[in-house]
Amino acid sequence: MRAVVIERLGGAEVLQLKEVERPQPGPGEVLVRVVCAGVNPADWKCREGYLGAFLDYRFPFVLGFDLAGTVAALGEGVDDLPLGSRVFAQSDVGAGKWGSYAEYACVSRASLVPMPDNLDFAAAAAVPTPALAAWAGLFDEGGLRPGMKVLIHGGGSAVGGFAIQFARCAGARIAATCSEDNLSHVQAHGAECAIDYRAGSIEQALLHWAPEGVDLVLDCIGGGSLPGALDLLRPGGILVAILTLAPDDAGPDHAAAARRGLRTAVAYSRMPSGGALGRIAALLAAGRVHPPRLELLPLADVAIAHERLQQGRARTKQVLLVAD
Repeated sequence: MRAVVIERLGGAEVLQLKEVERPQPGPGEVLVRVVCAGVNPADWKCREGYLGAFLDYRFPFVLGFDLAGTVAALGEGVDDLPLGSRVFAQSDVGAGKWGSYAEYACVSRASLVPMPDNLDFAAAAAVPTPALAAWAGLFDEGGLRPGMKVLIHGGGSAVGGFAIQFARCAGARIAATCSEDNLSHVQAHGAECAIDYRAGSIEQALLHWAPEGVDLVLDCIGGGSLPGALDLLRPGGILVAILTLAPDDAGPDHAAAARRGLRTAVAYSRMPSGGALGRIAALLAAGRVHPPRLELLPLADVAIAHERLQQGRARTKQVLLVAD
């Protein structure tokens, strides 16, 4: 099969499109013929070795967290998916196995979910990692409930866009920060208060909307891009930061929060992720949540997608076309 592999850690130049042996599904696994693979910031961080604390790289290594495709073969103990079924998933690359930048990928059955009928393969491949991160931040760590006020920092990102939509579906009230050109976009998703983070003080703009502070701040950007985040919370509120894996991002100041009677948490999608992704799929199928805007690139252009994400130049979600 064709796959994008790396033989060592490094920059985008280490990405190679090669012929490699097709994997075979083990017990509890499904072999998926990959049609589209989503590209995430975690992919280039994986390429550069930031995930070394989480997995044991064994070269050659196939990157890629997200995929959409069809069921090609079933491993032992899997009998509930007809061959040819349309499925999507977060791959097992986080466990050190080959990922989605390949014509075939083996995925744990517990992570695999039938694709909603109203999505094509490109749209489905754009969902898993950003949607699961948003879900974990809001519900698993943030304990979001109806009526709560939440600030989504980075509402124009894929993670932020899903977070706004999930919070709206949960009956929360939402403020979101974004760039000026994304203000109408985040409002269309359901943000009552859209704040251009370049226009002035985020705190002053937010306090006009929520004078007592918000119940939950979800930081989808990290890297110290939301100074004074704790000041935005009401007493007893929580700051949840999406795990960035960047070595210079220490995340929330847990001790400072505790001294003020506030809470903090770091969110990331946990494996296997099929349970949460199944709930997300139901919202997508009902038309209550929509995938992000995307750009489809051929698999051979994977380095272009990585460089756009790494340099902050990607204006839309990057998705690779692996097979017709």
